[in-house]
Amino acid sequence: MRVECDVPKLMVSSVSGGSGKTIVTLGLALNFKGALGFYKPIRENLITIDGKLIEEDAYLMRHVLNLEDESLLSPFTYNIFKGLKAEDIVCGLNRICHDKEAILIEGTKDISTGFIHNISSIQLARELNTEILVVTDIYSLDKVAMIKLLLERLKVKLKGVVLNQSQDPGFENYMIKRGINIVGSIPFIKELKALHAYEIAEELGGEVLVEGSDLLIENVLIGAMTPESALKYFRRVPGKAVITGGDRADLQLAALSTSTSCLVLTGGLYPANHVIARAQELGVSVILVHLDTLTAAERVERLAARIDPFDDRKKHLIKETVQQNLDIEAIWG
Repeated sequence: MRVECDVPKLMVSSVSGGSGKTIVTLGLALNFKGALGFYKPIRENLITIDGKLIEEDAYLMRHVLNLEDESLLSPFTYNIFKGLKAEDIVCGLNRICHDKEAILIEGTKDISTGFIHNISSIQLARELNTEILVVTDIYSLDKVAMIKLLLERLKVKLKGVVLNQSQDPGFENYMIKRGINIVGSIPFIKELKALHAYEIAEELGGEVLVEGSDLLIENVLIGAMTPESALKYFRRVPGKAVITGGDRADLQLAALSTSTSCLVLTGGLYPANHVIARAQELGVSVILVHLDTLTAAERVERLAARIDPFDDRKKHLIKETVQQNLDIEAIWG
């Protein structure tokens, strides 16, 4: 299958999961002036929207860029035992390329995924005649050097590397001295890791008893001790969600006397009326779940801070962060 999409294309891939690929991709999209397309051929993180399973990044970019249906933006699943063909991926790209000035192609969270079937990000970049922008954290610099060598041998051009959660210019200088083009370093921004109460409610299948002021949740604590002991910990941790039993009014009130963004009440037990009244007064969200405290805490801890396409505050922060810390002109040049 011939690549009919002759507009500029850029493959964005990451060395490993959690590198910040989605943030960089979204930031580049928000700073692009013109009709930008998005294509993530292989689905990864699936979320449920209106009872339908949708690829998370495709859902995000569809709404941000006002694009086609998610099924066109991210049409394929990968199974190592059932080879997906490169020509199918090319065909999918050709379908969404019309009327676009450029296309952002998002690779998988691990740049090597699909290598055995010649459809890894590296091989697709060669097939689609585009360059690769690699996003990495500072703990995977050895892998970046190895990937650079592999790209050279496969004759795929490395557009550059973005260091995520890097506040030390020493890392950037170290890589530049070794011939690796660093096009930006993004500092750690805690607001990007924060959760909203509705995300926790969706993840845990909870009932929202109080819709608070949508205070950001930056920390998670378990309340399973005496109120006196808990209060010492609650005071030290701002912007938190406190997960505790629905019958522990003493701990709930202790949490509400400190900087708390959300109460997650477990065991399916409804709280006392005065707890609800106090939460409403403070604008603190209250969510009732039927899970036990430990299970609820484990699931919230695993819950990645999703970027909601309608979260204007977080989108603006990402746009400004990428604009200020990446050489966007060099990336698109």
